[in-house]
Amino acid sequence: MELSQDVDAHLSKLPWQTLHIGDCSFFTKVHFTDSSYCLLVSDLRGAWCEQAAADVIQERSKELNKRLKAPISSFLSHLSQLIRPLLDSKERTPNTLSCTRTQGTLMLHVKSQLSGLPFYWDFHCKEASVSTVCRHFLQPLIAMTKALDSQCQELCTLLRRKDEEIQDYQEGGAVLSRGKASTETPYS
Repeated sequence: MELSQDVDAHLSKLPWQTLHIGDCSFFTKVHFTDSSYCLLVSDLRGAWCEQAAADVIQERSKELNKRLKAPISSFLSHLSQLIRPLLDSKERTPNTLSCTRTQGTLMLHVKSQLSGLPFYWDFHCKEASVSTVCRHFLQPLIAMTKALDSQCQELCTLLRRKDEEIQDYQEGGAVLSRGKASTETPYS
């Protein structure tokens, strides 16, 4: 599944958060508005996403919550209030959230109460496209690797300068108070 550009751009700015469902741990990005949501989920073996607009939300709410009549914004606000506290929580989720995996699909099932009535929701996450996975996993990972490599090069340069300075002091007759002031391992 490919995300729309504006939603994808918004999700790219969000950090990955952990979500524990039963024995499974997921990395999750979620964005709710008054009339839509987008959910990106990965267990590092697969990635799934769902982007749902008002028409999909309205239809699904009629299927799952026949006795419950509320504006879409109320459903989404309730879902947001249920999901957000579970992200980055160290504890396993209570029975309000469960999941089912099939080939290419991840379903997240929500059970709770809204205005005293049972409330059910299913997130129908389909396999994320390769480009989505690249934008949200590989590109940030490559950027971090480049930053770490740059920092490593800076540290090696500092060590080289330190060793040159120590050698300069020793050649000037200074005696080191520490026996191991110079770097033992070669640096690139």
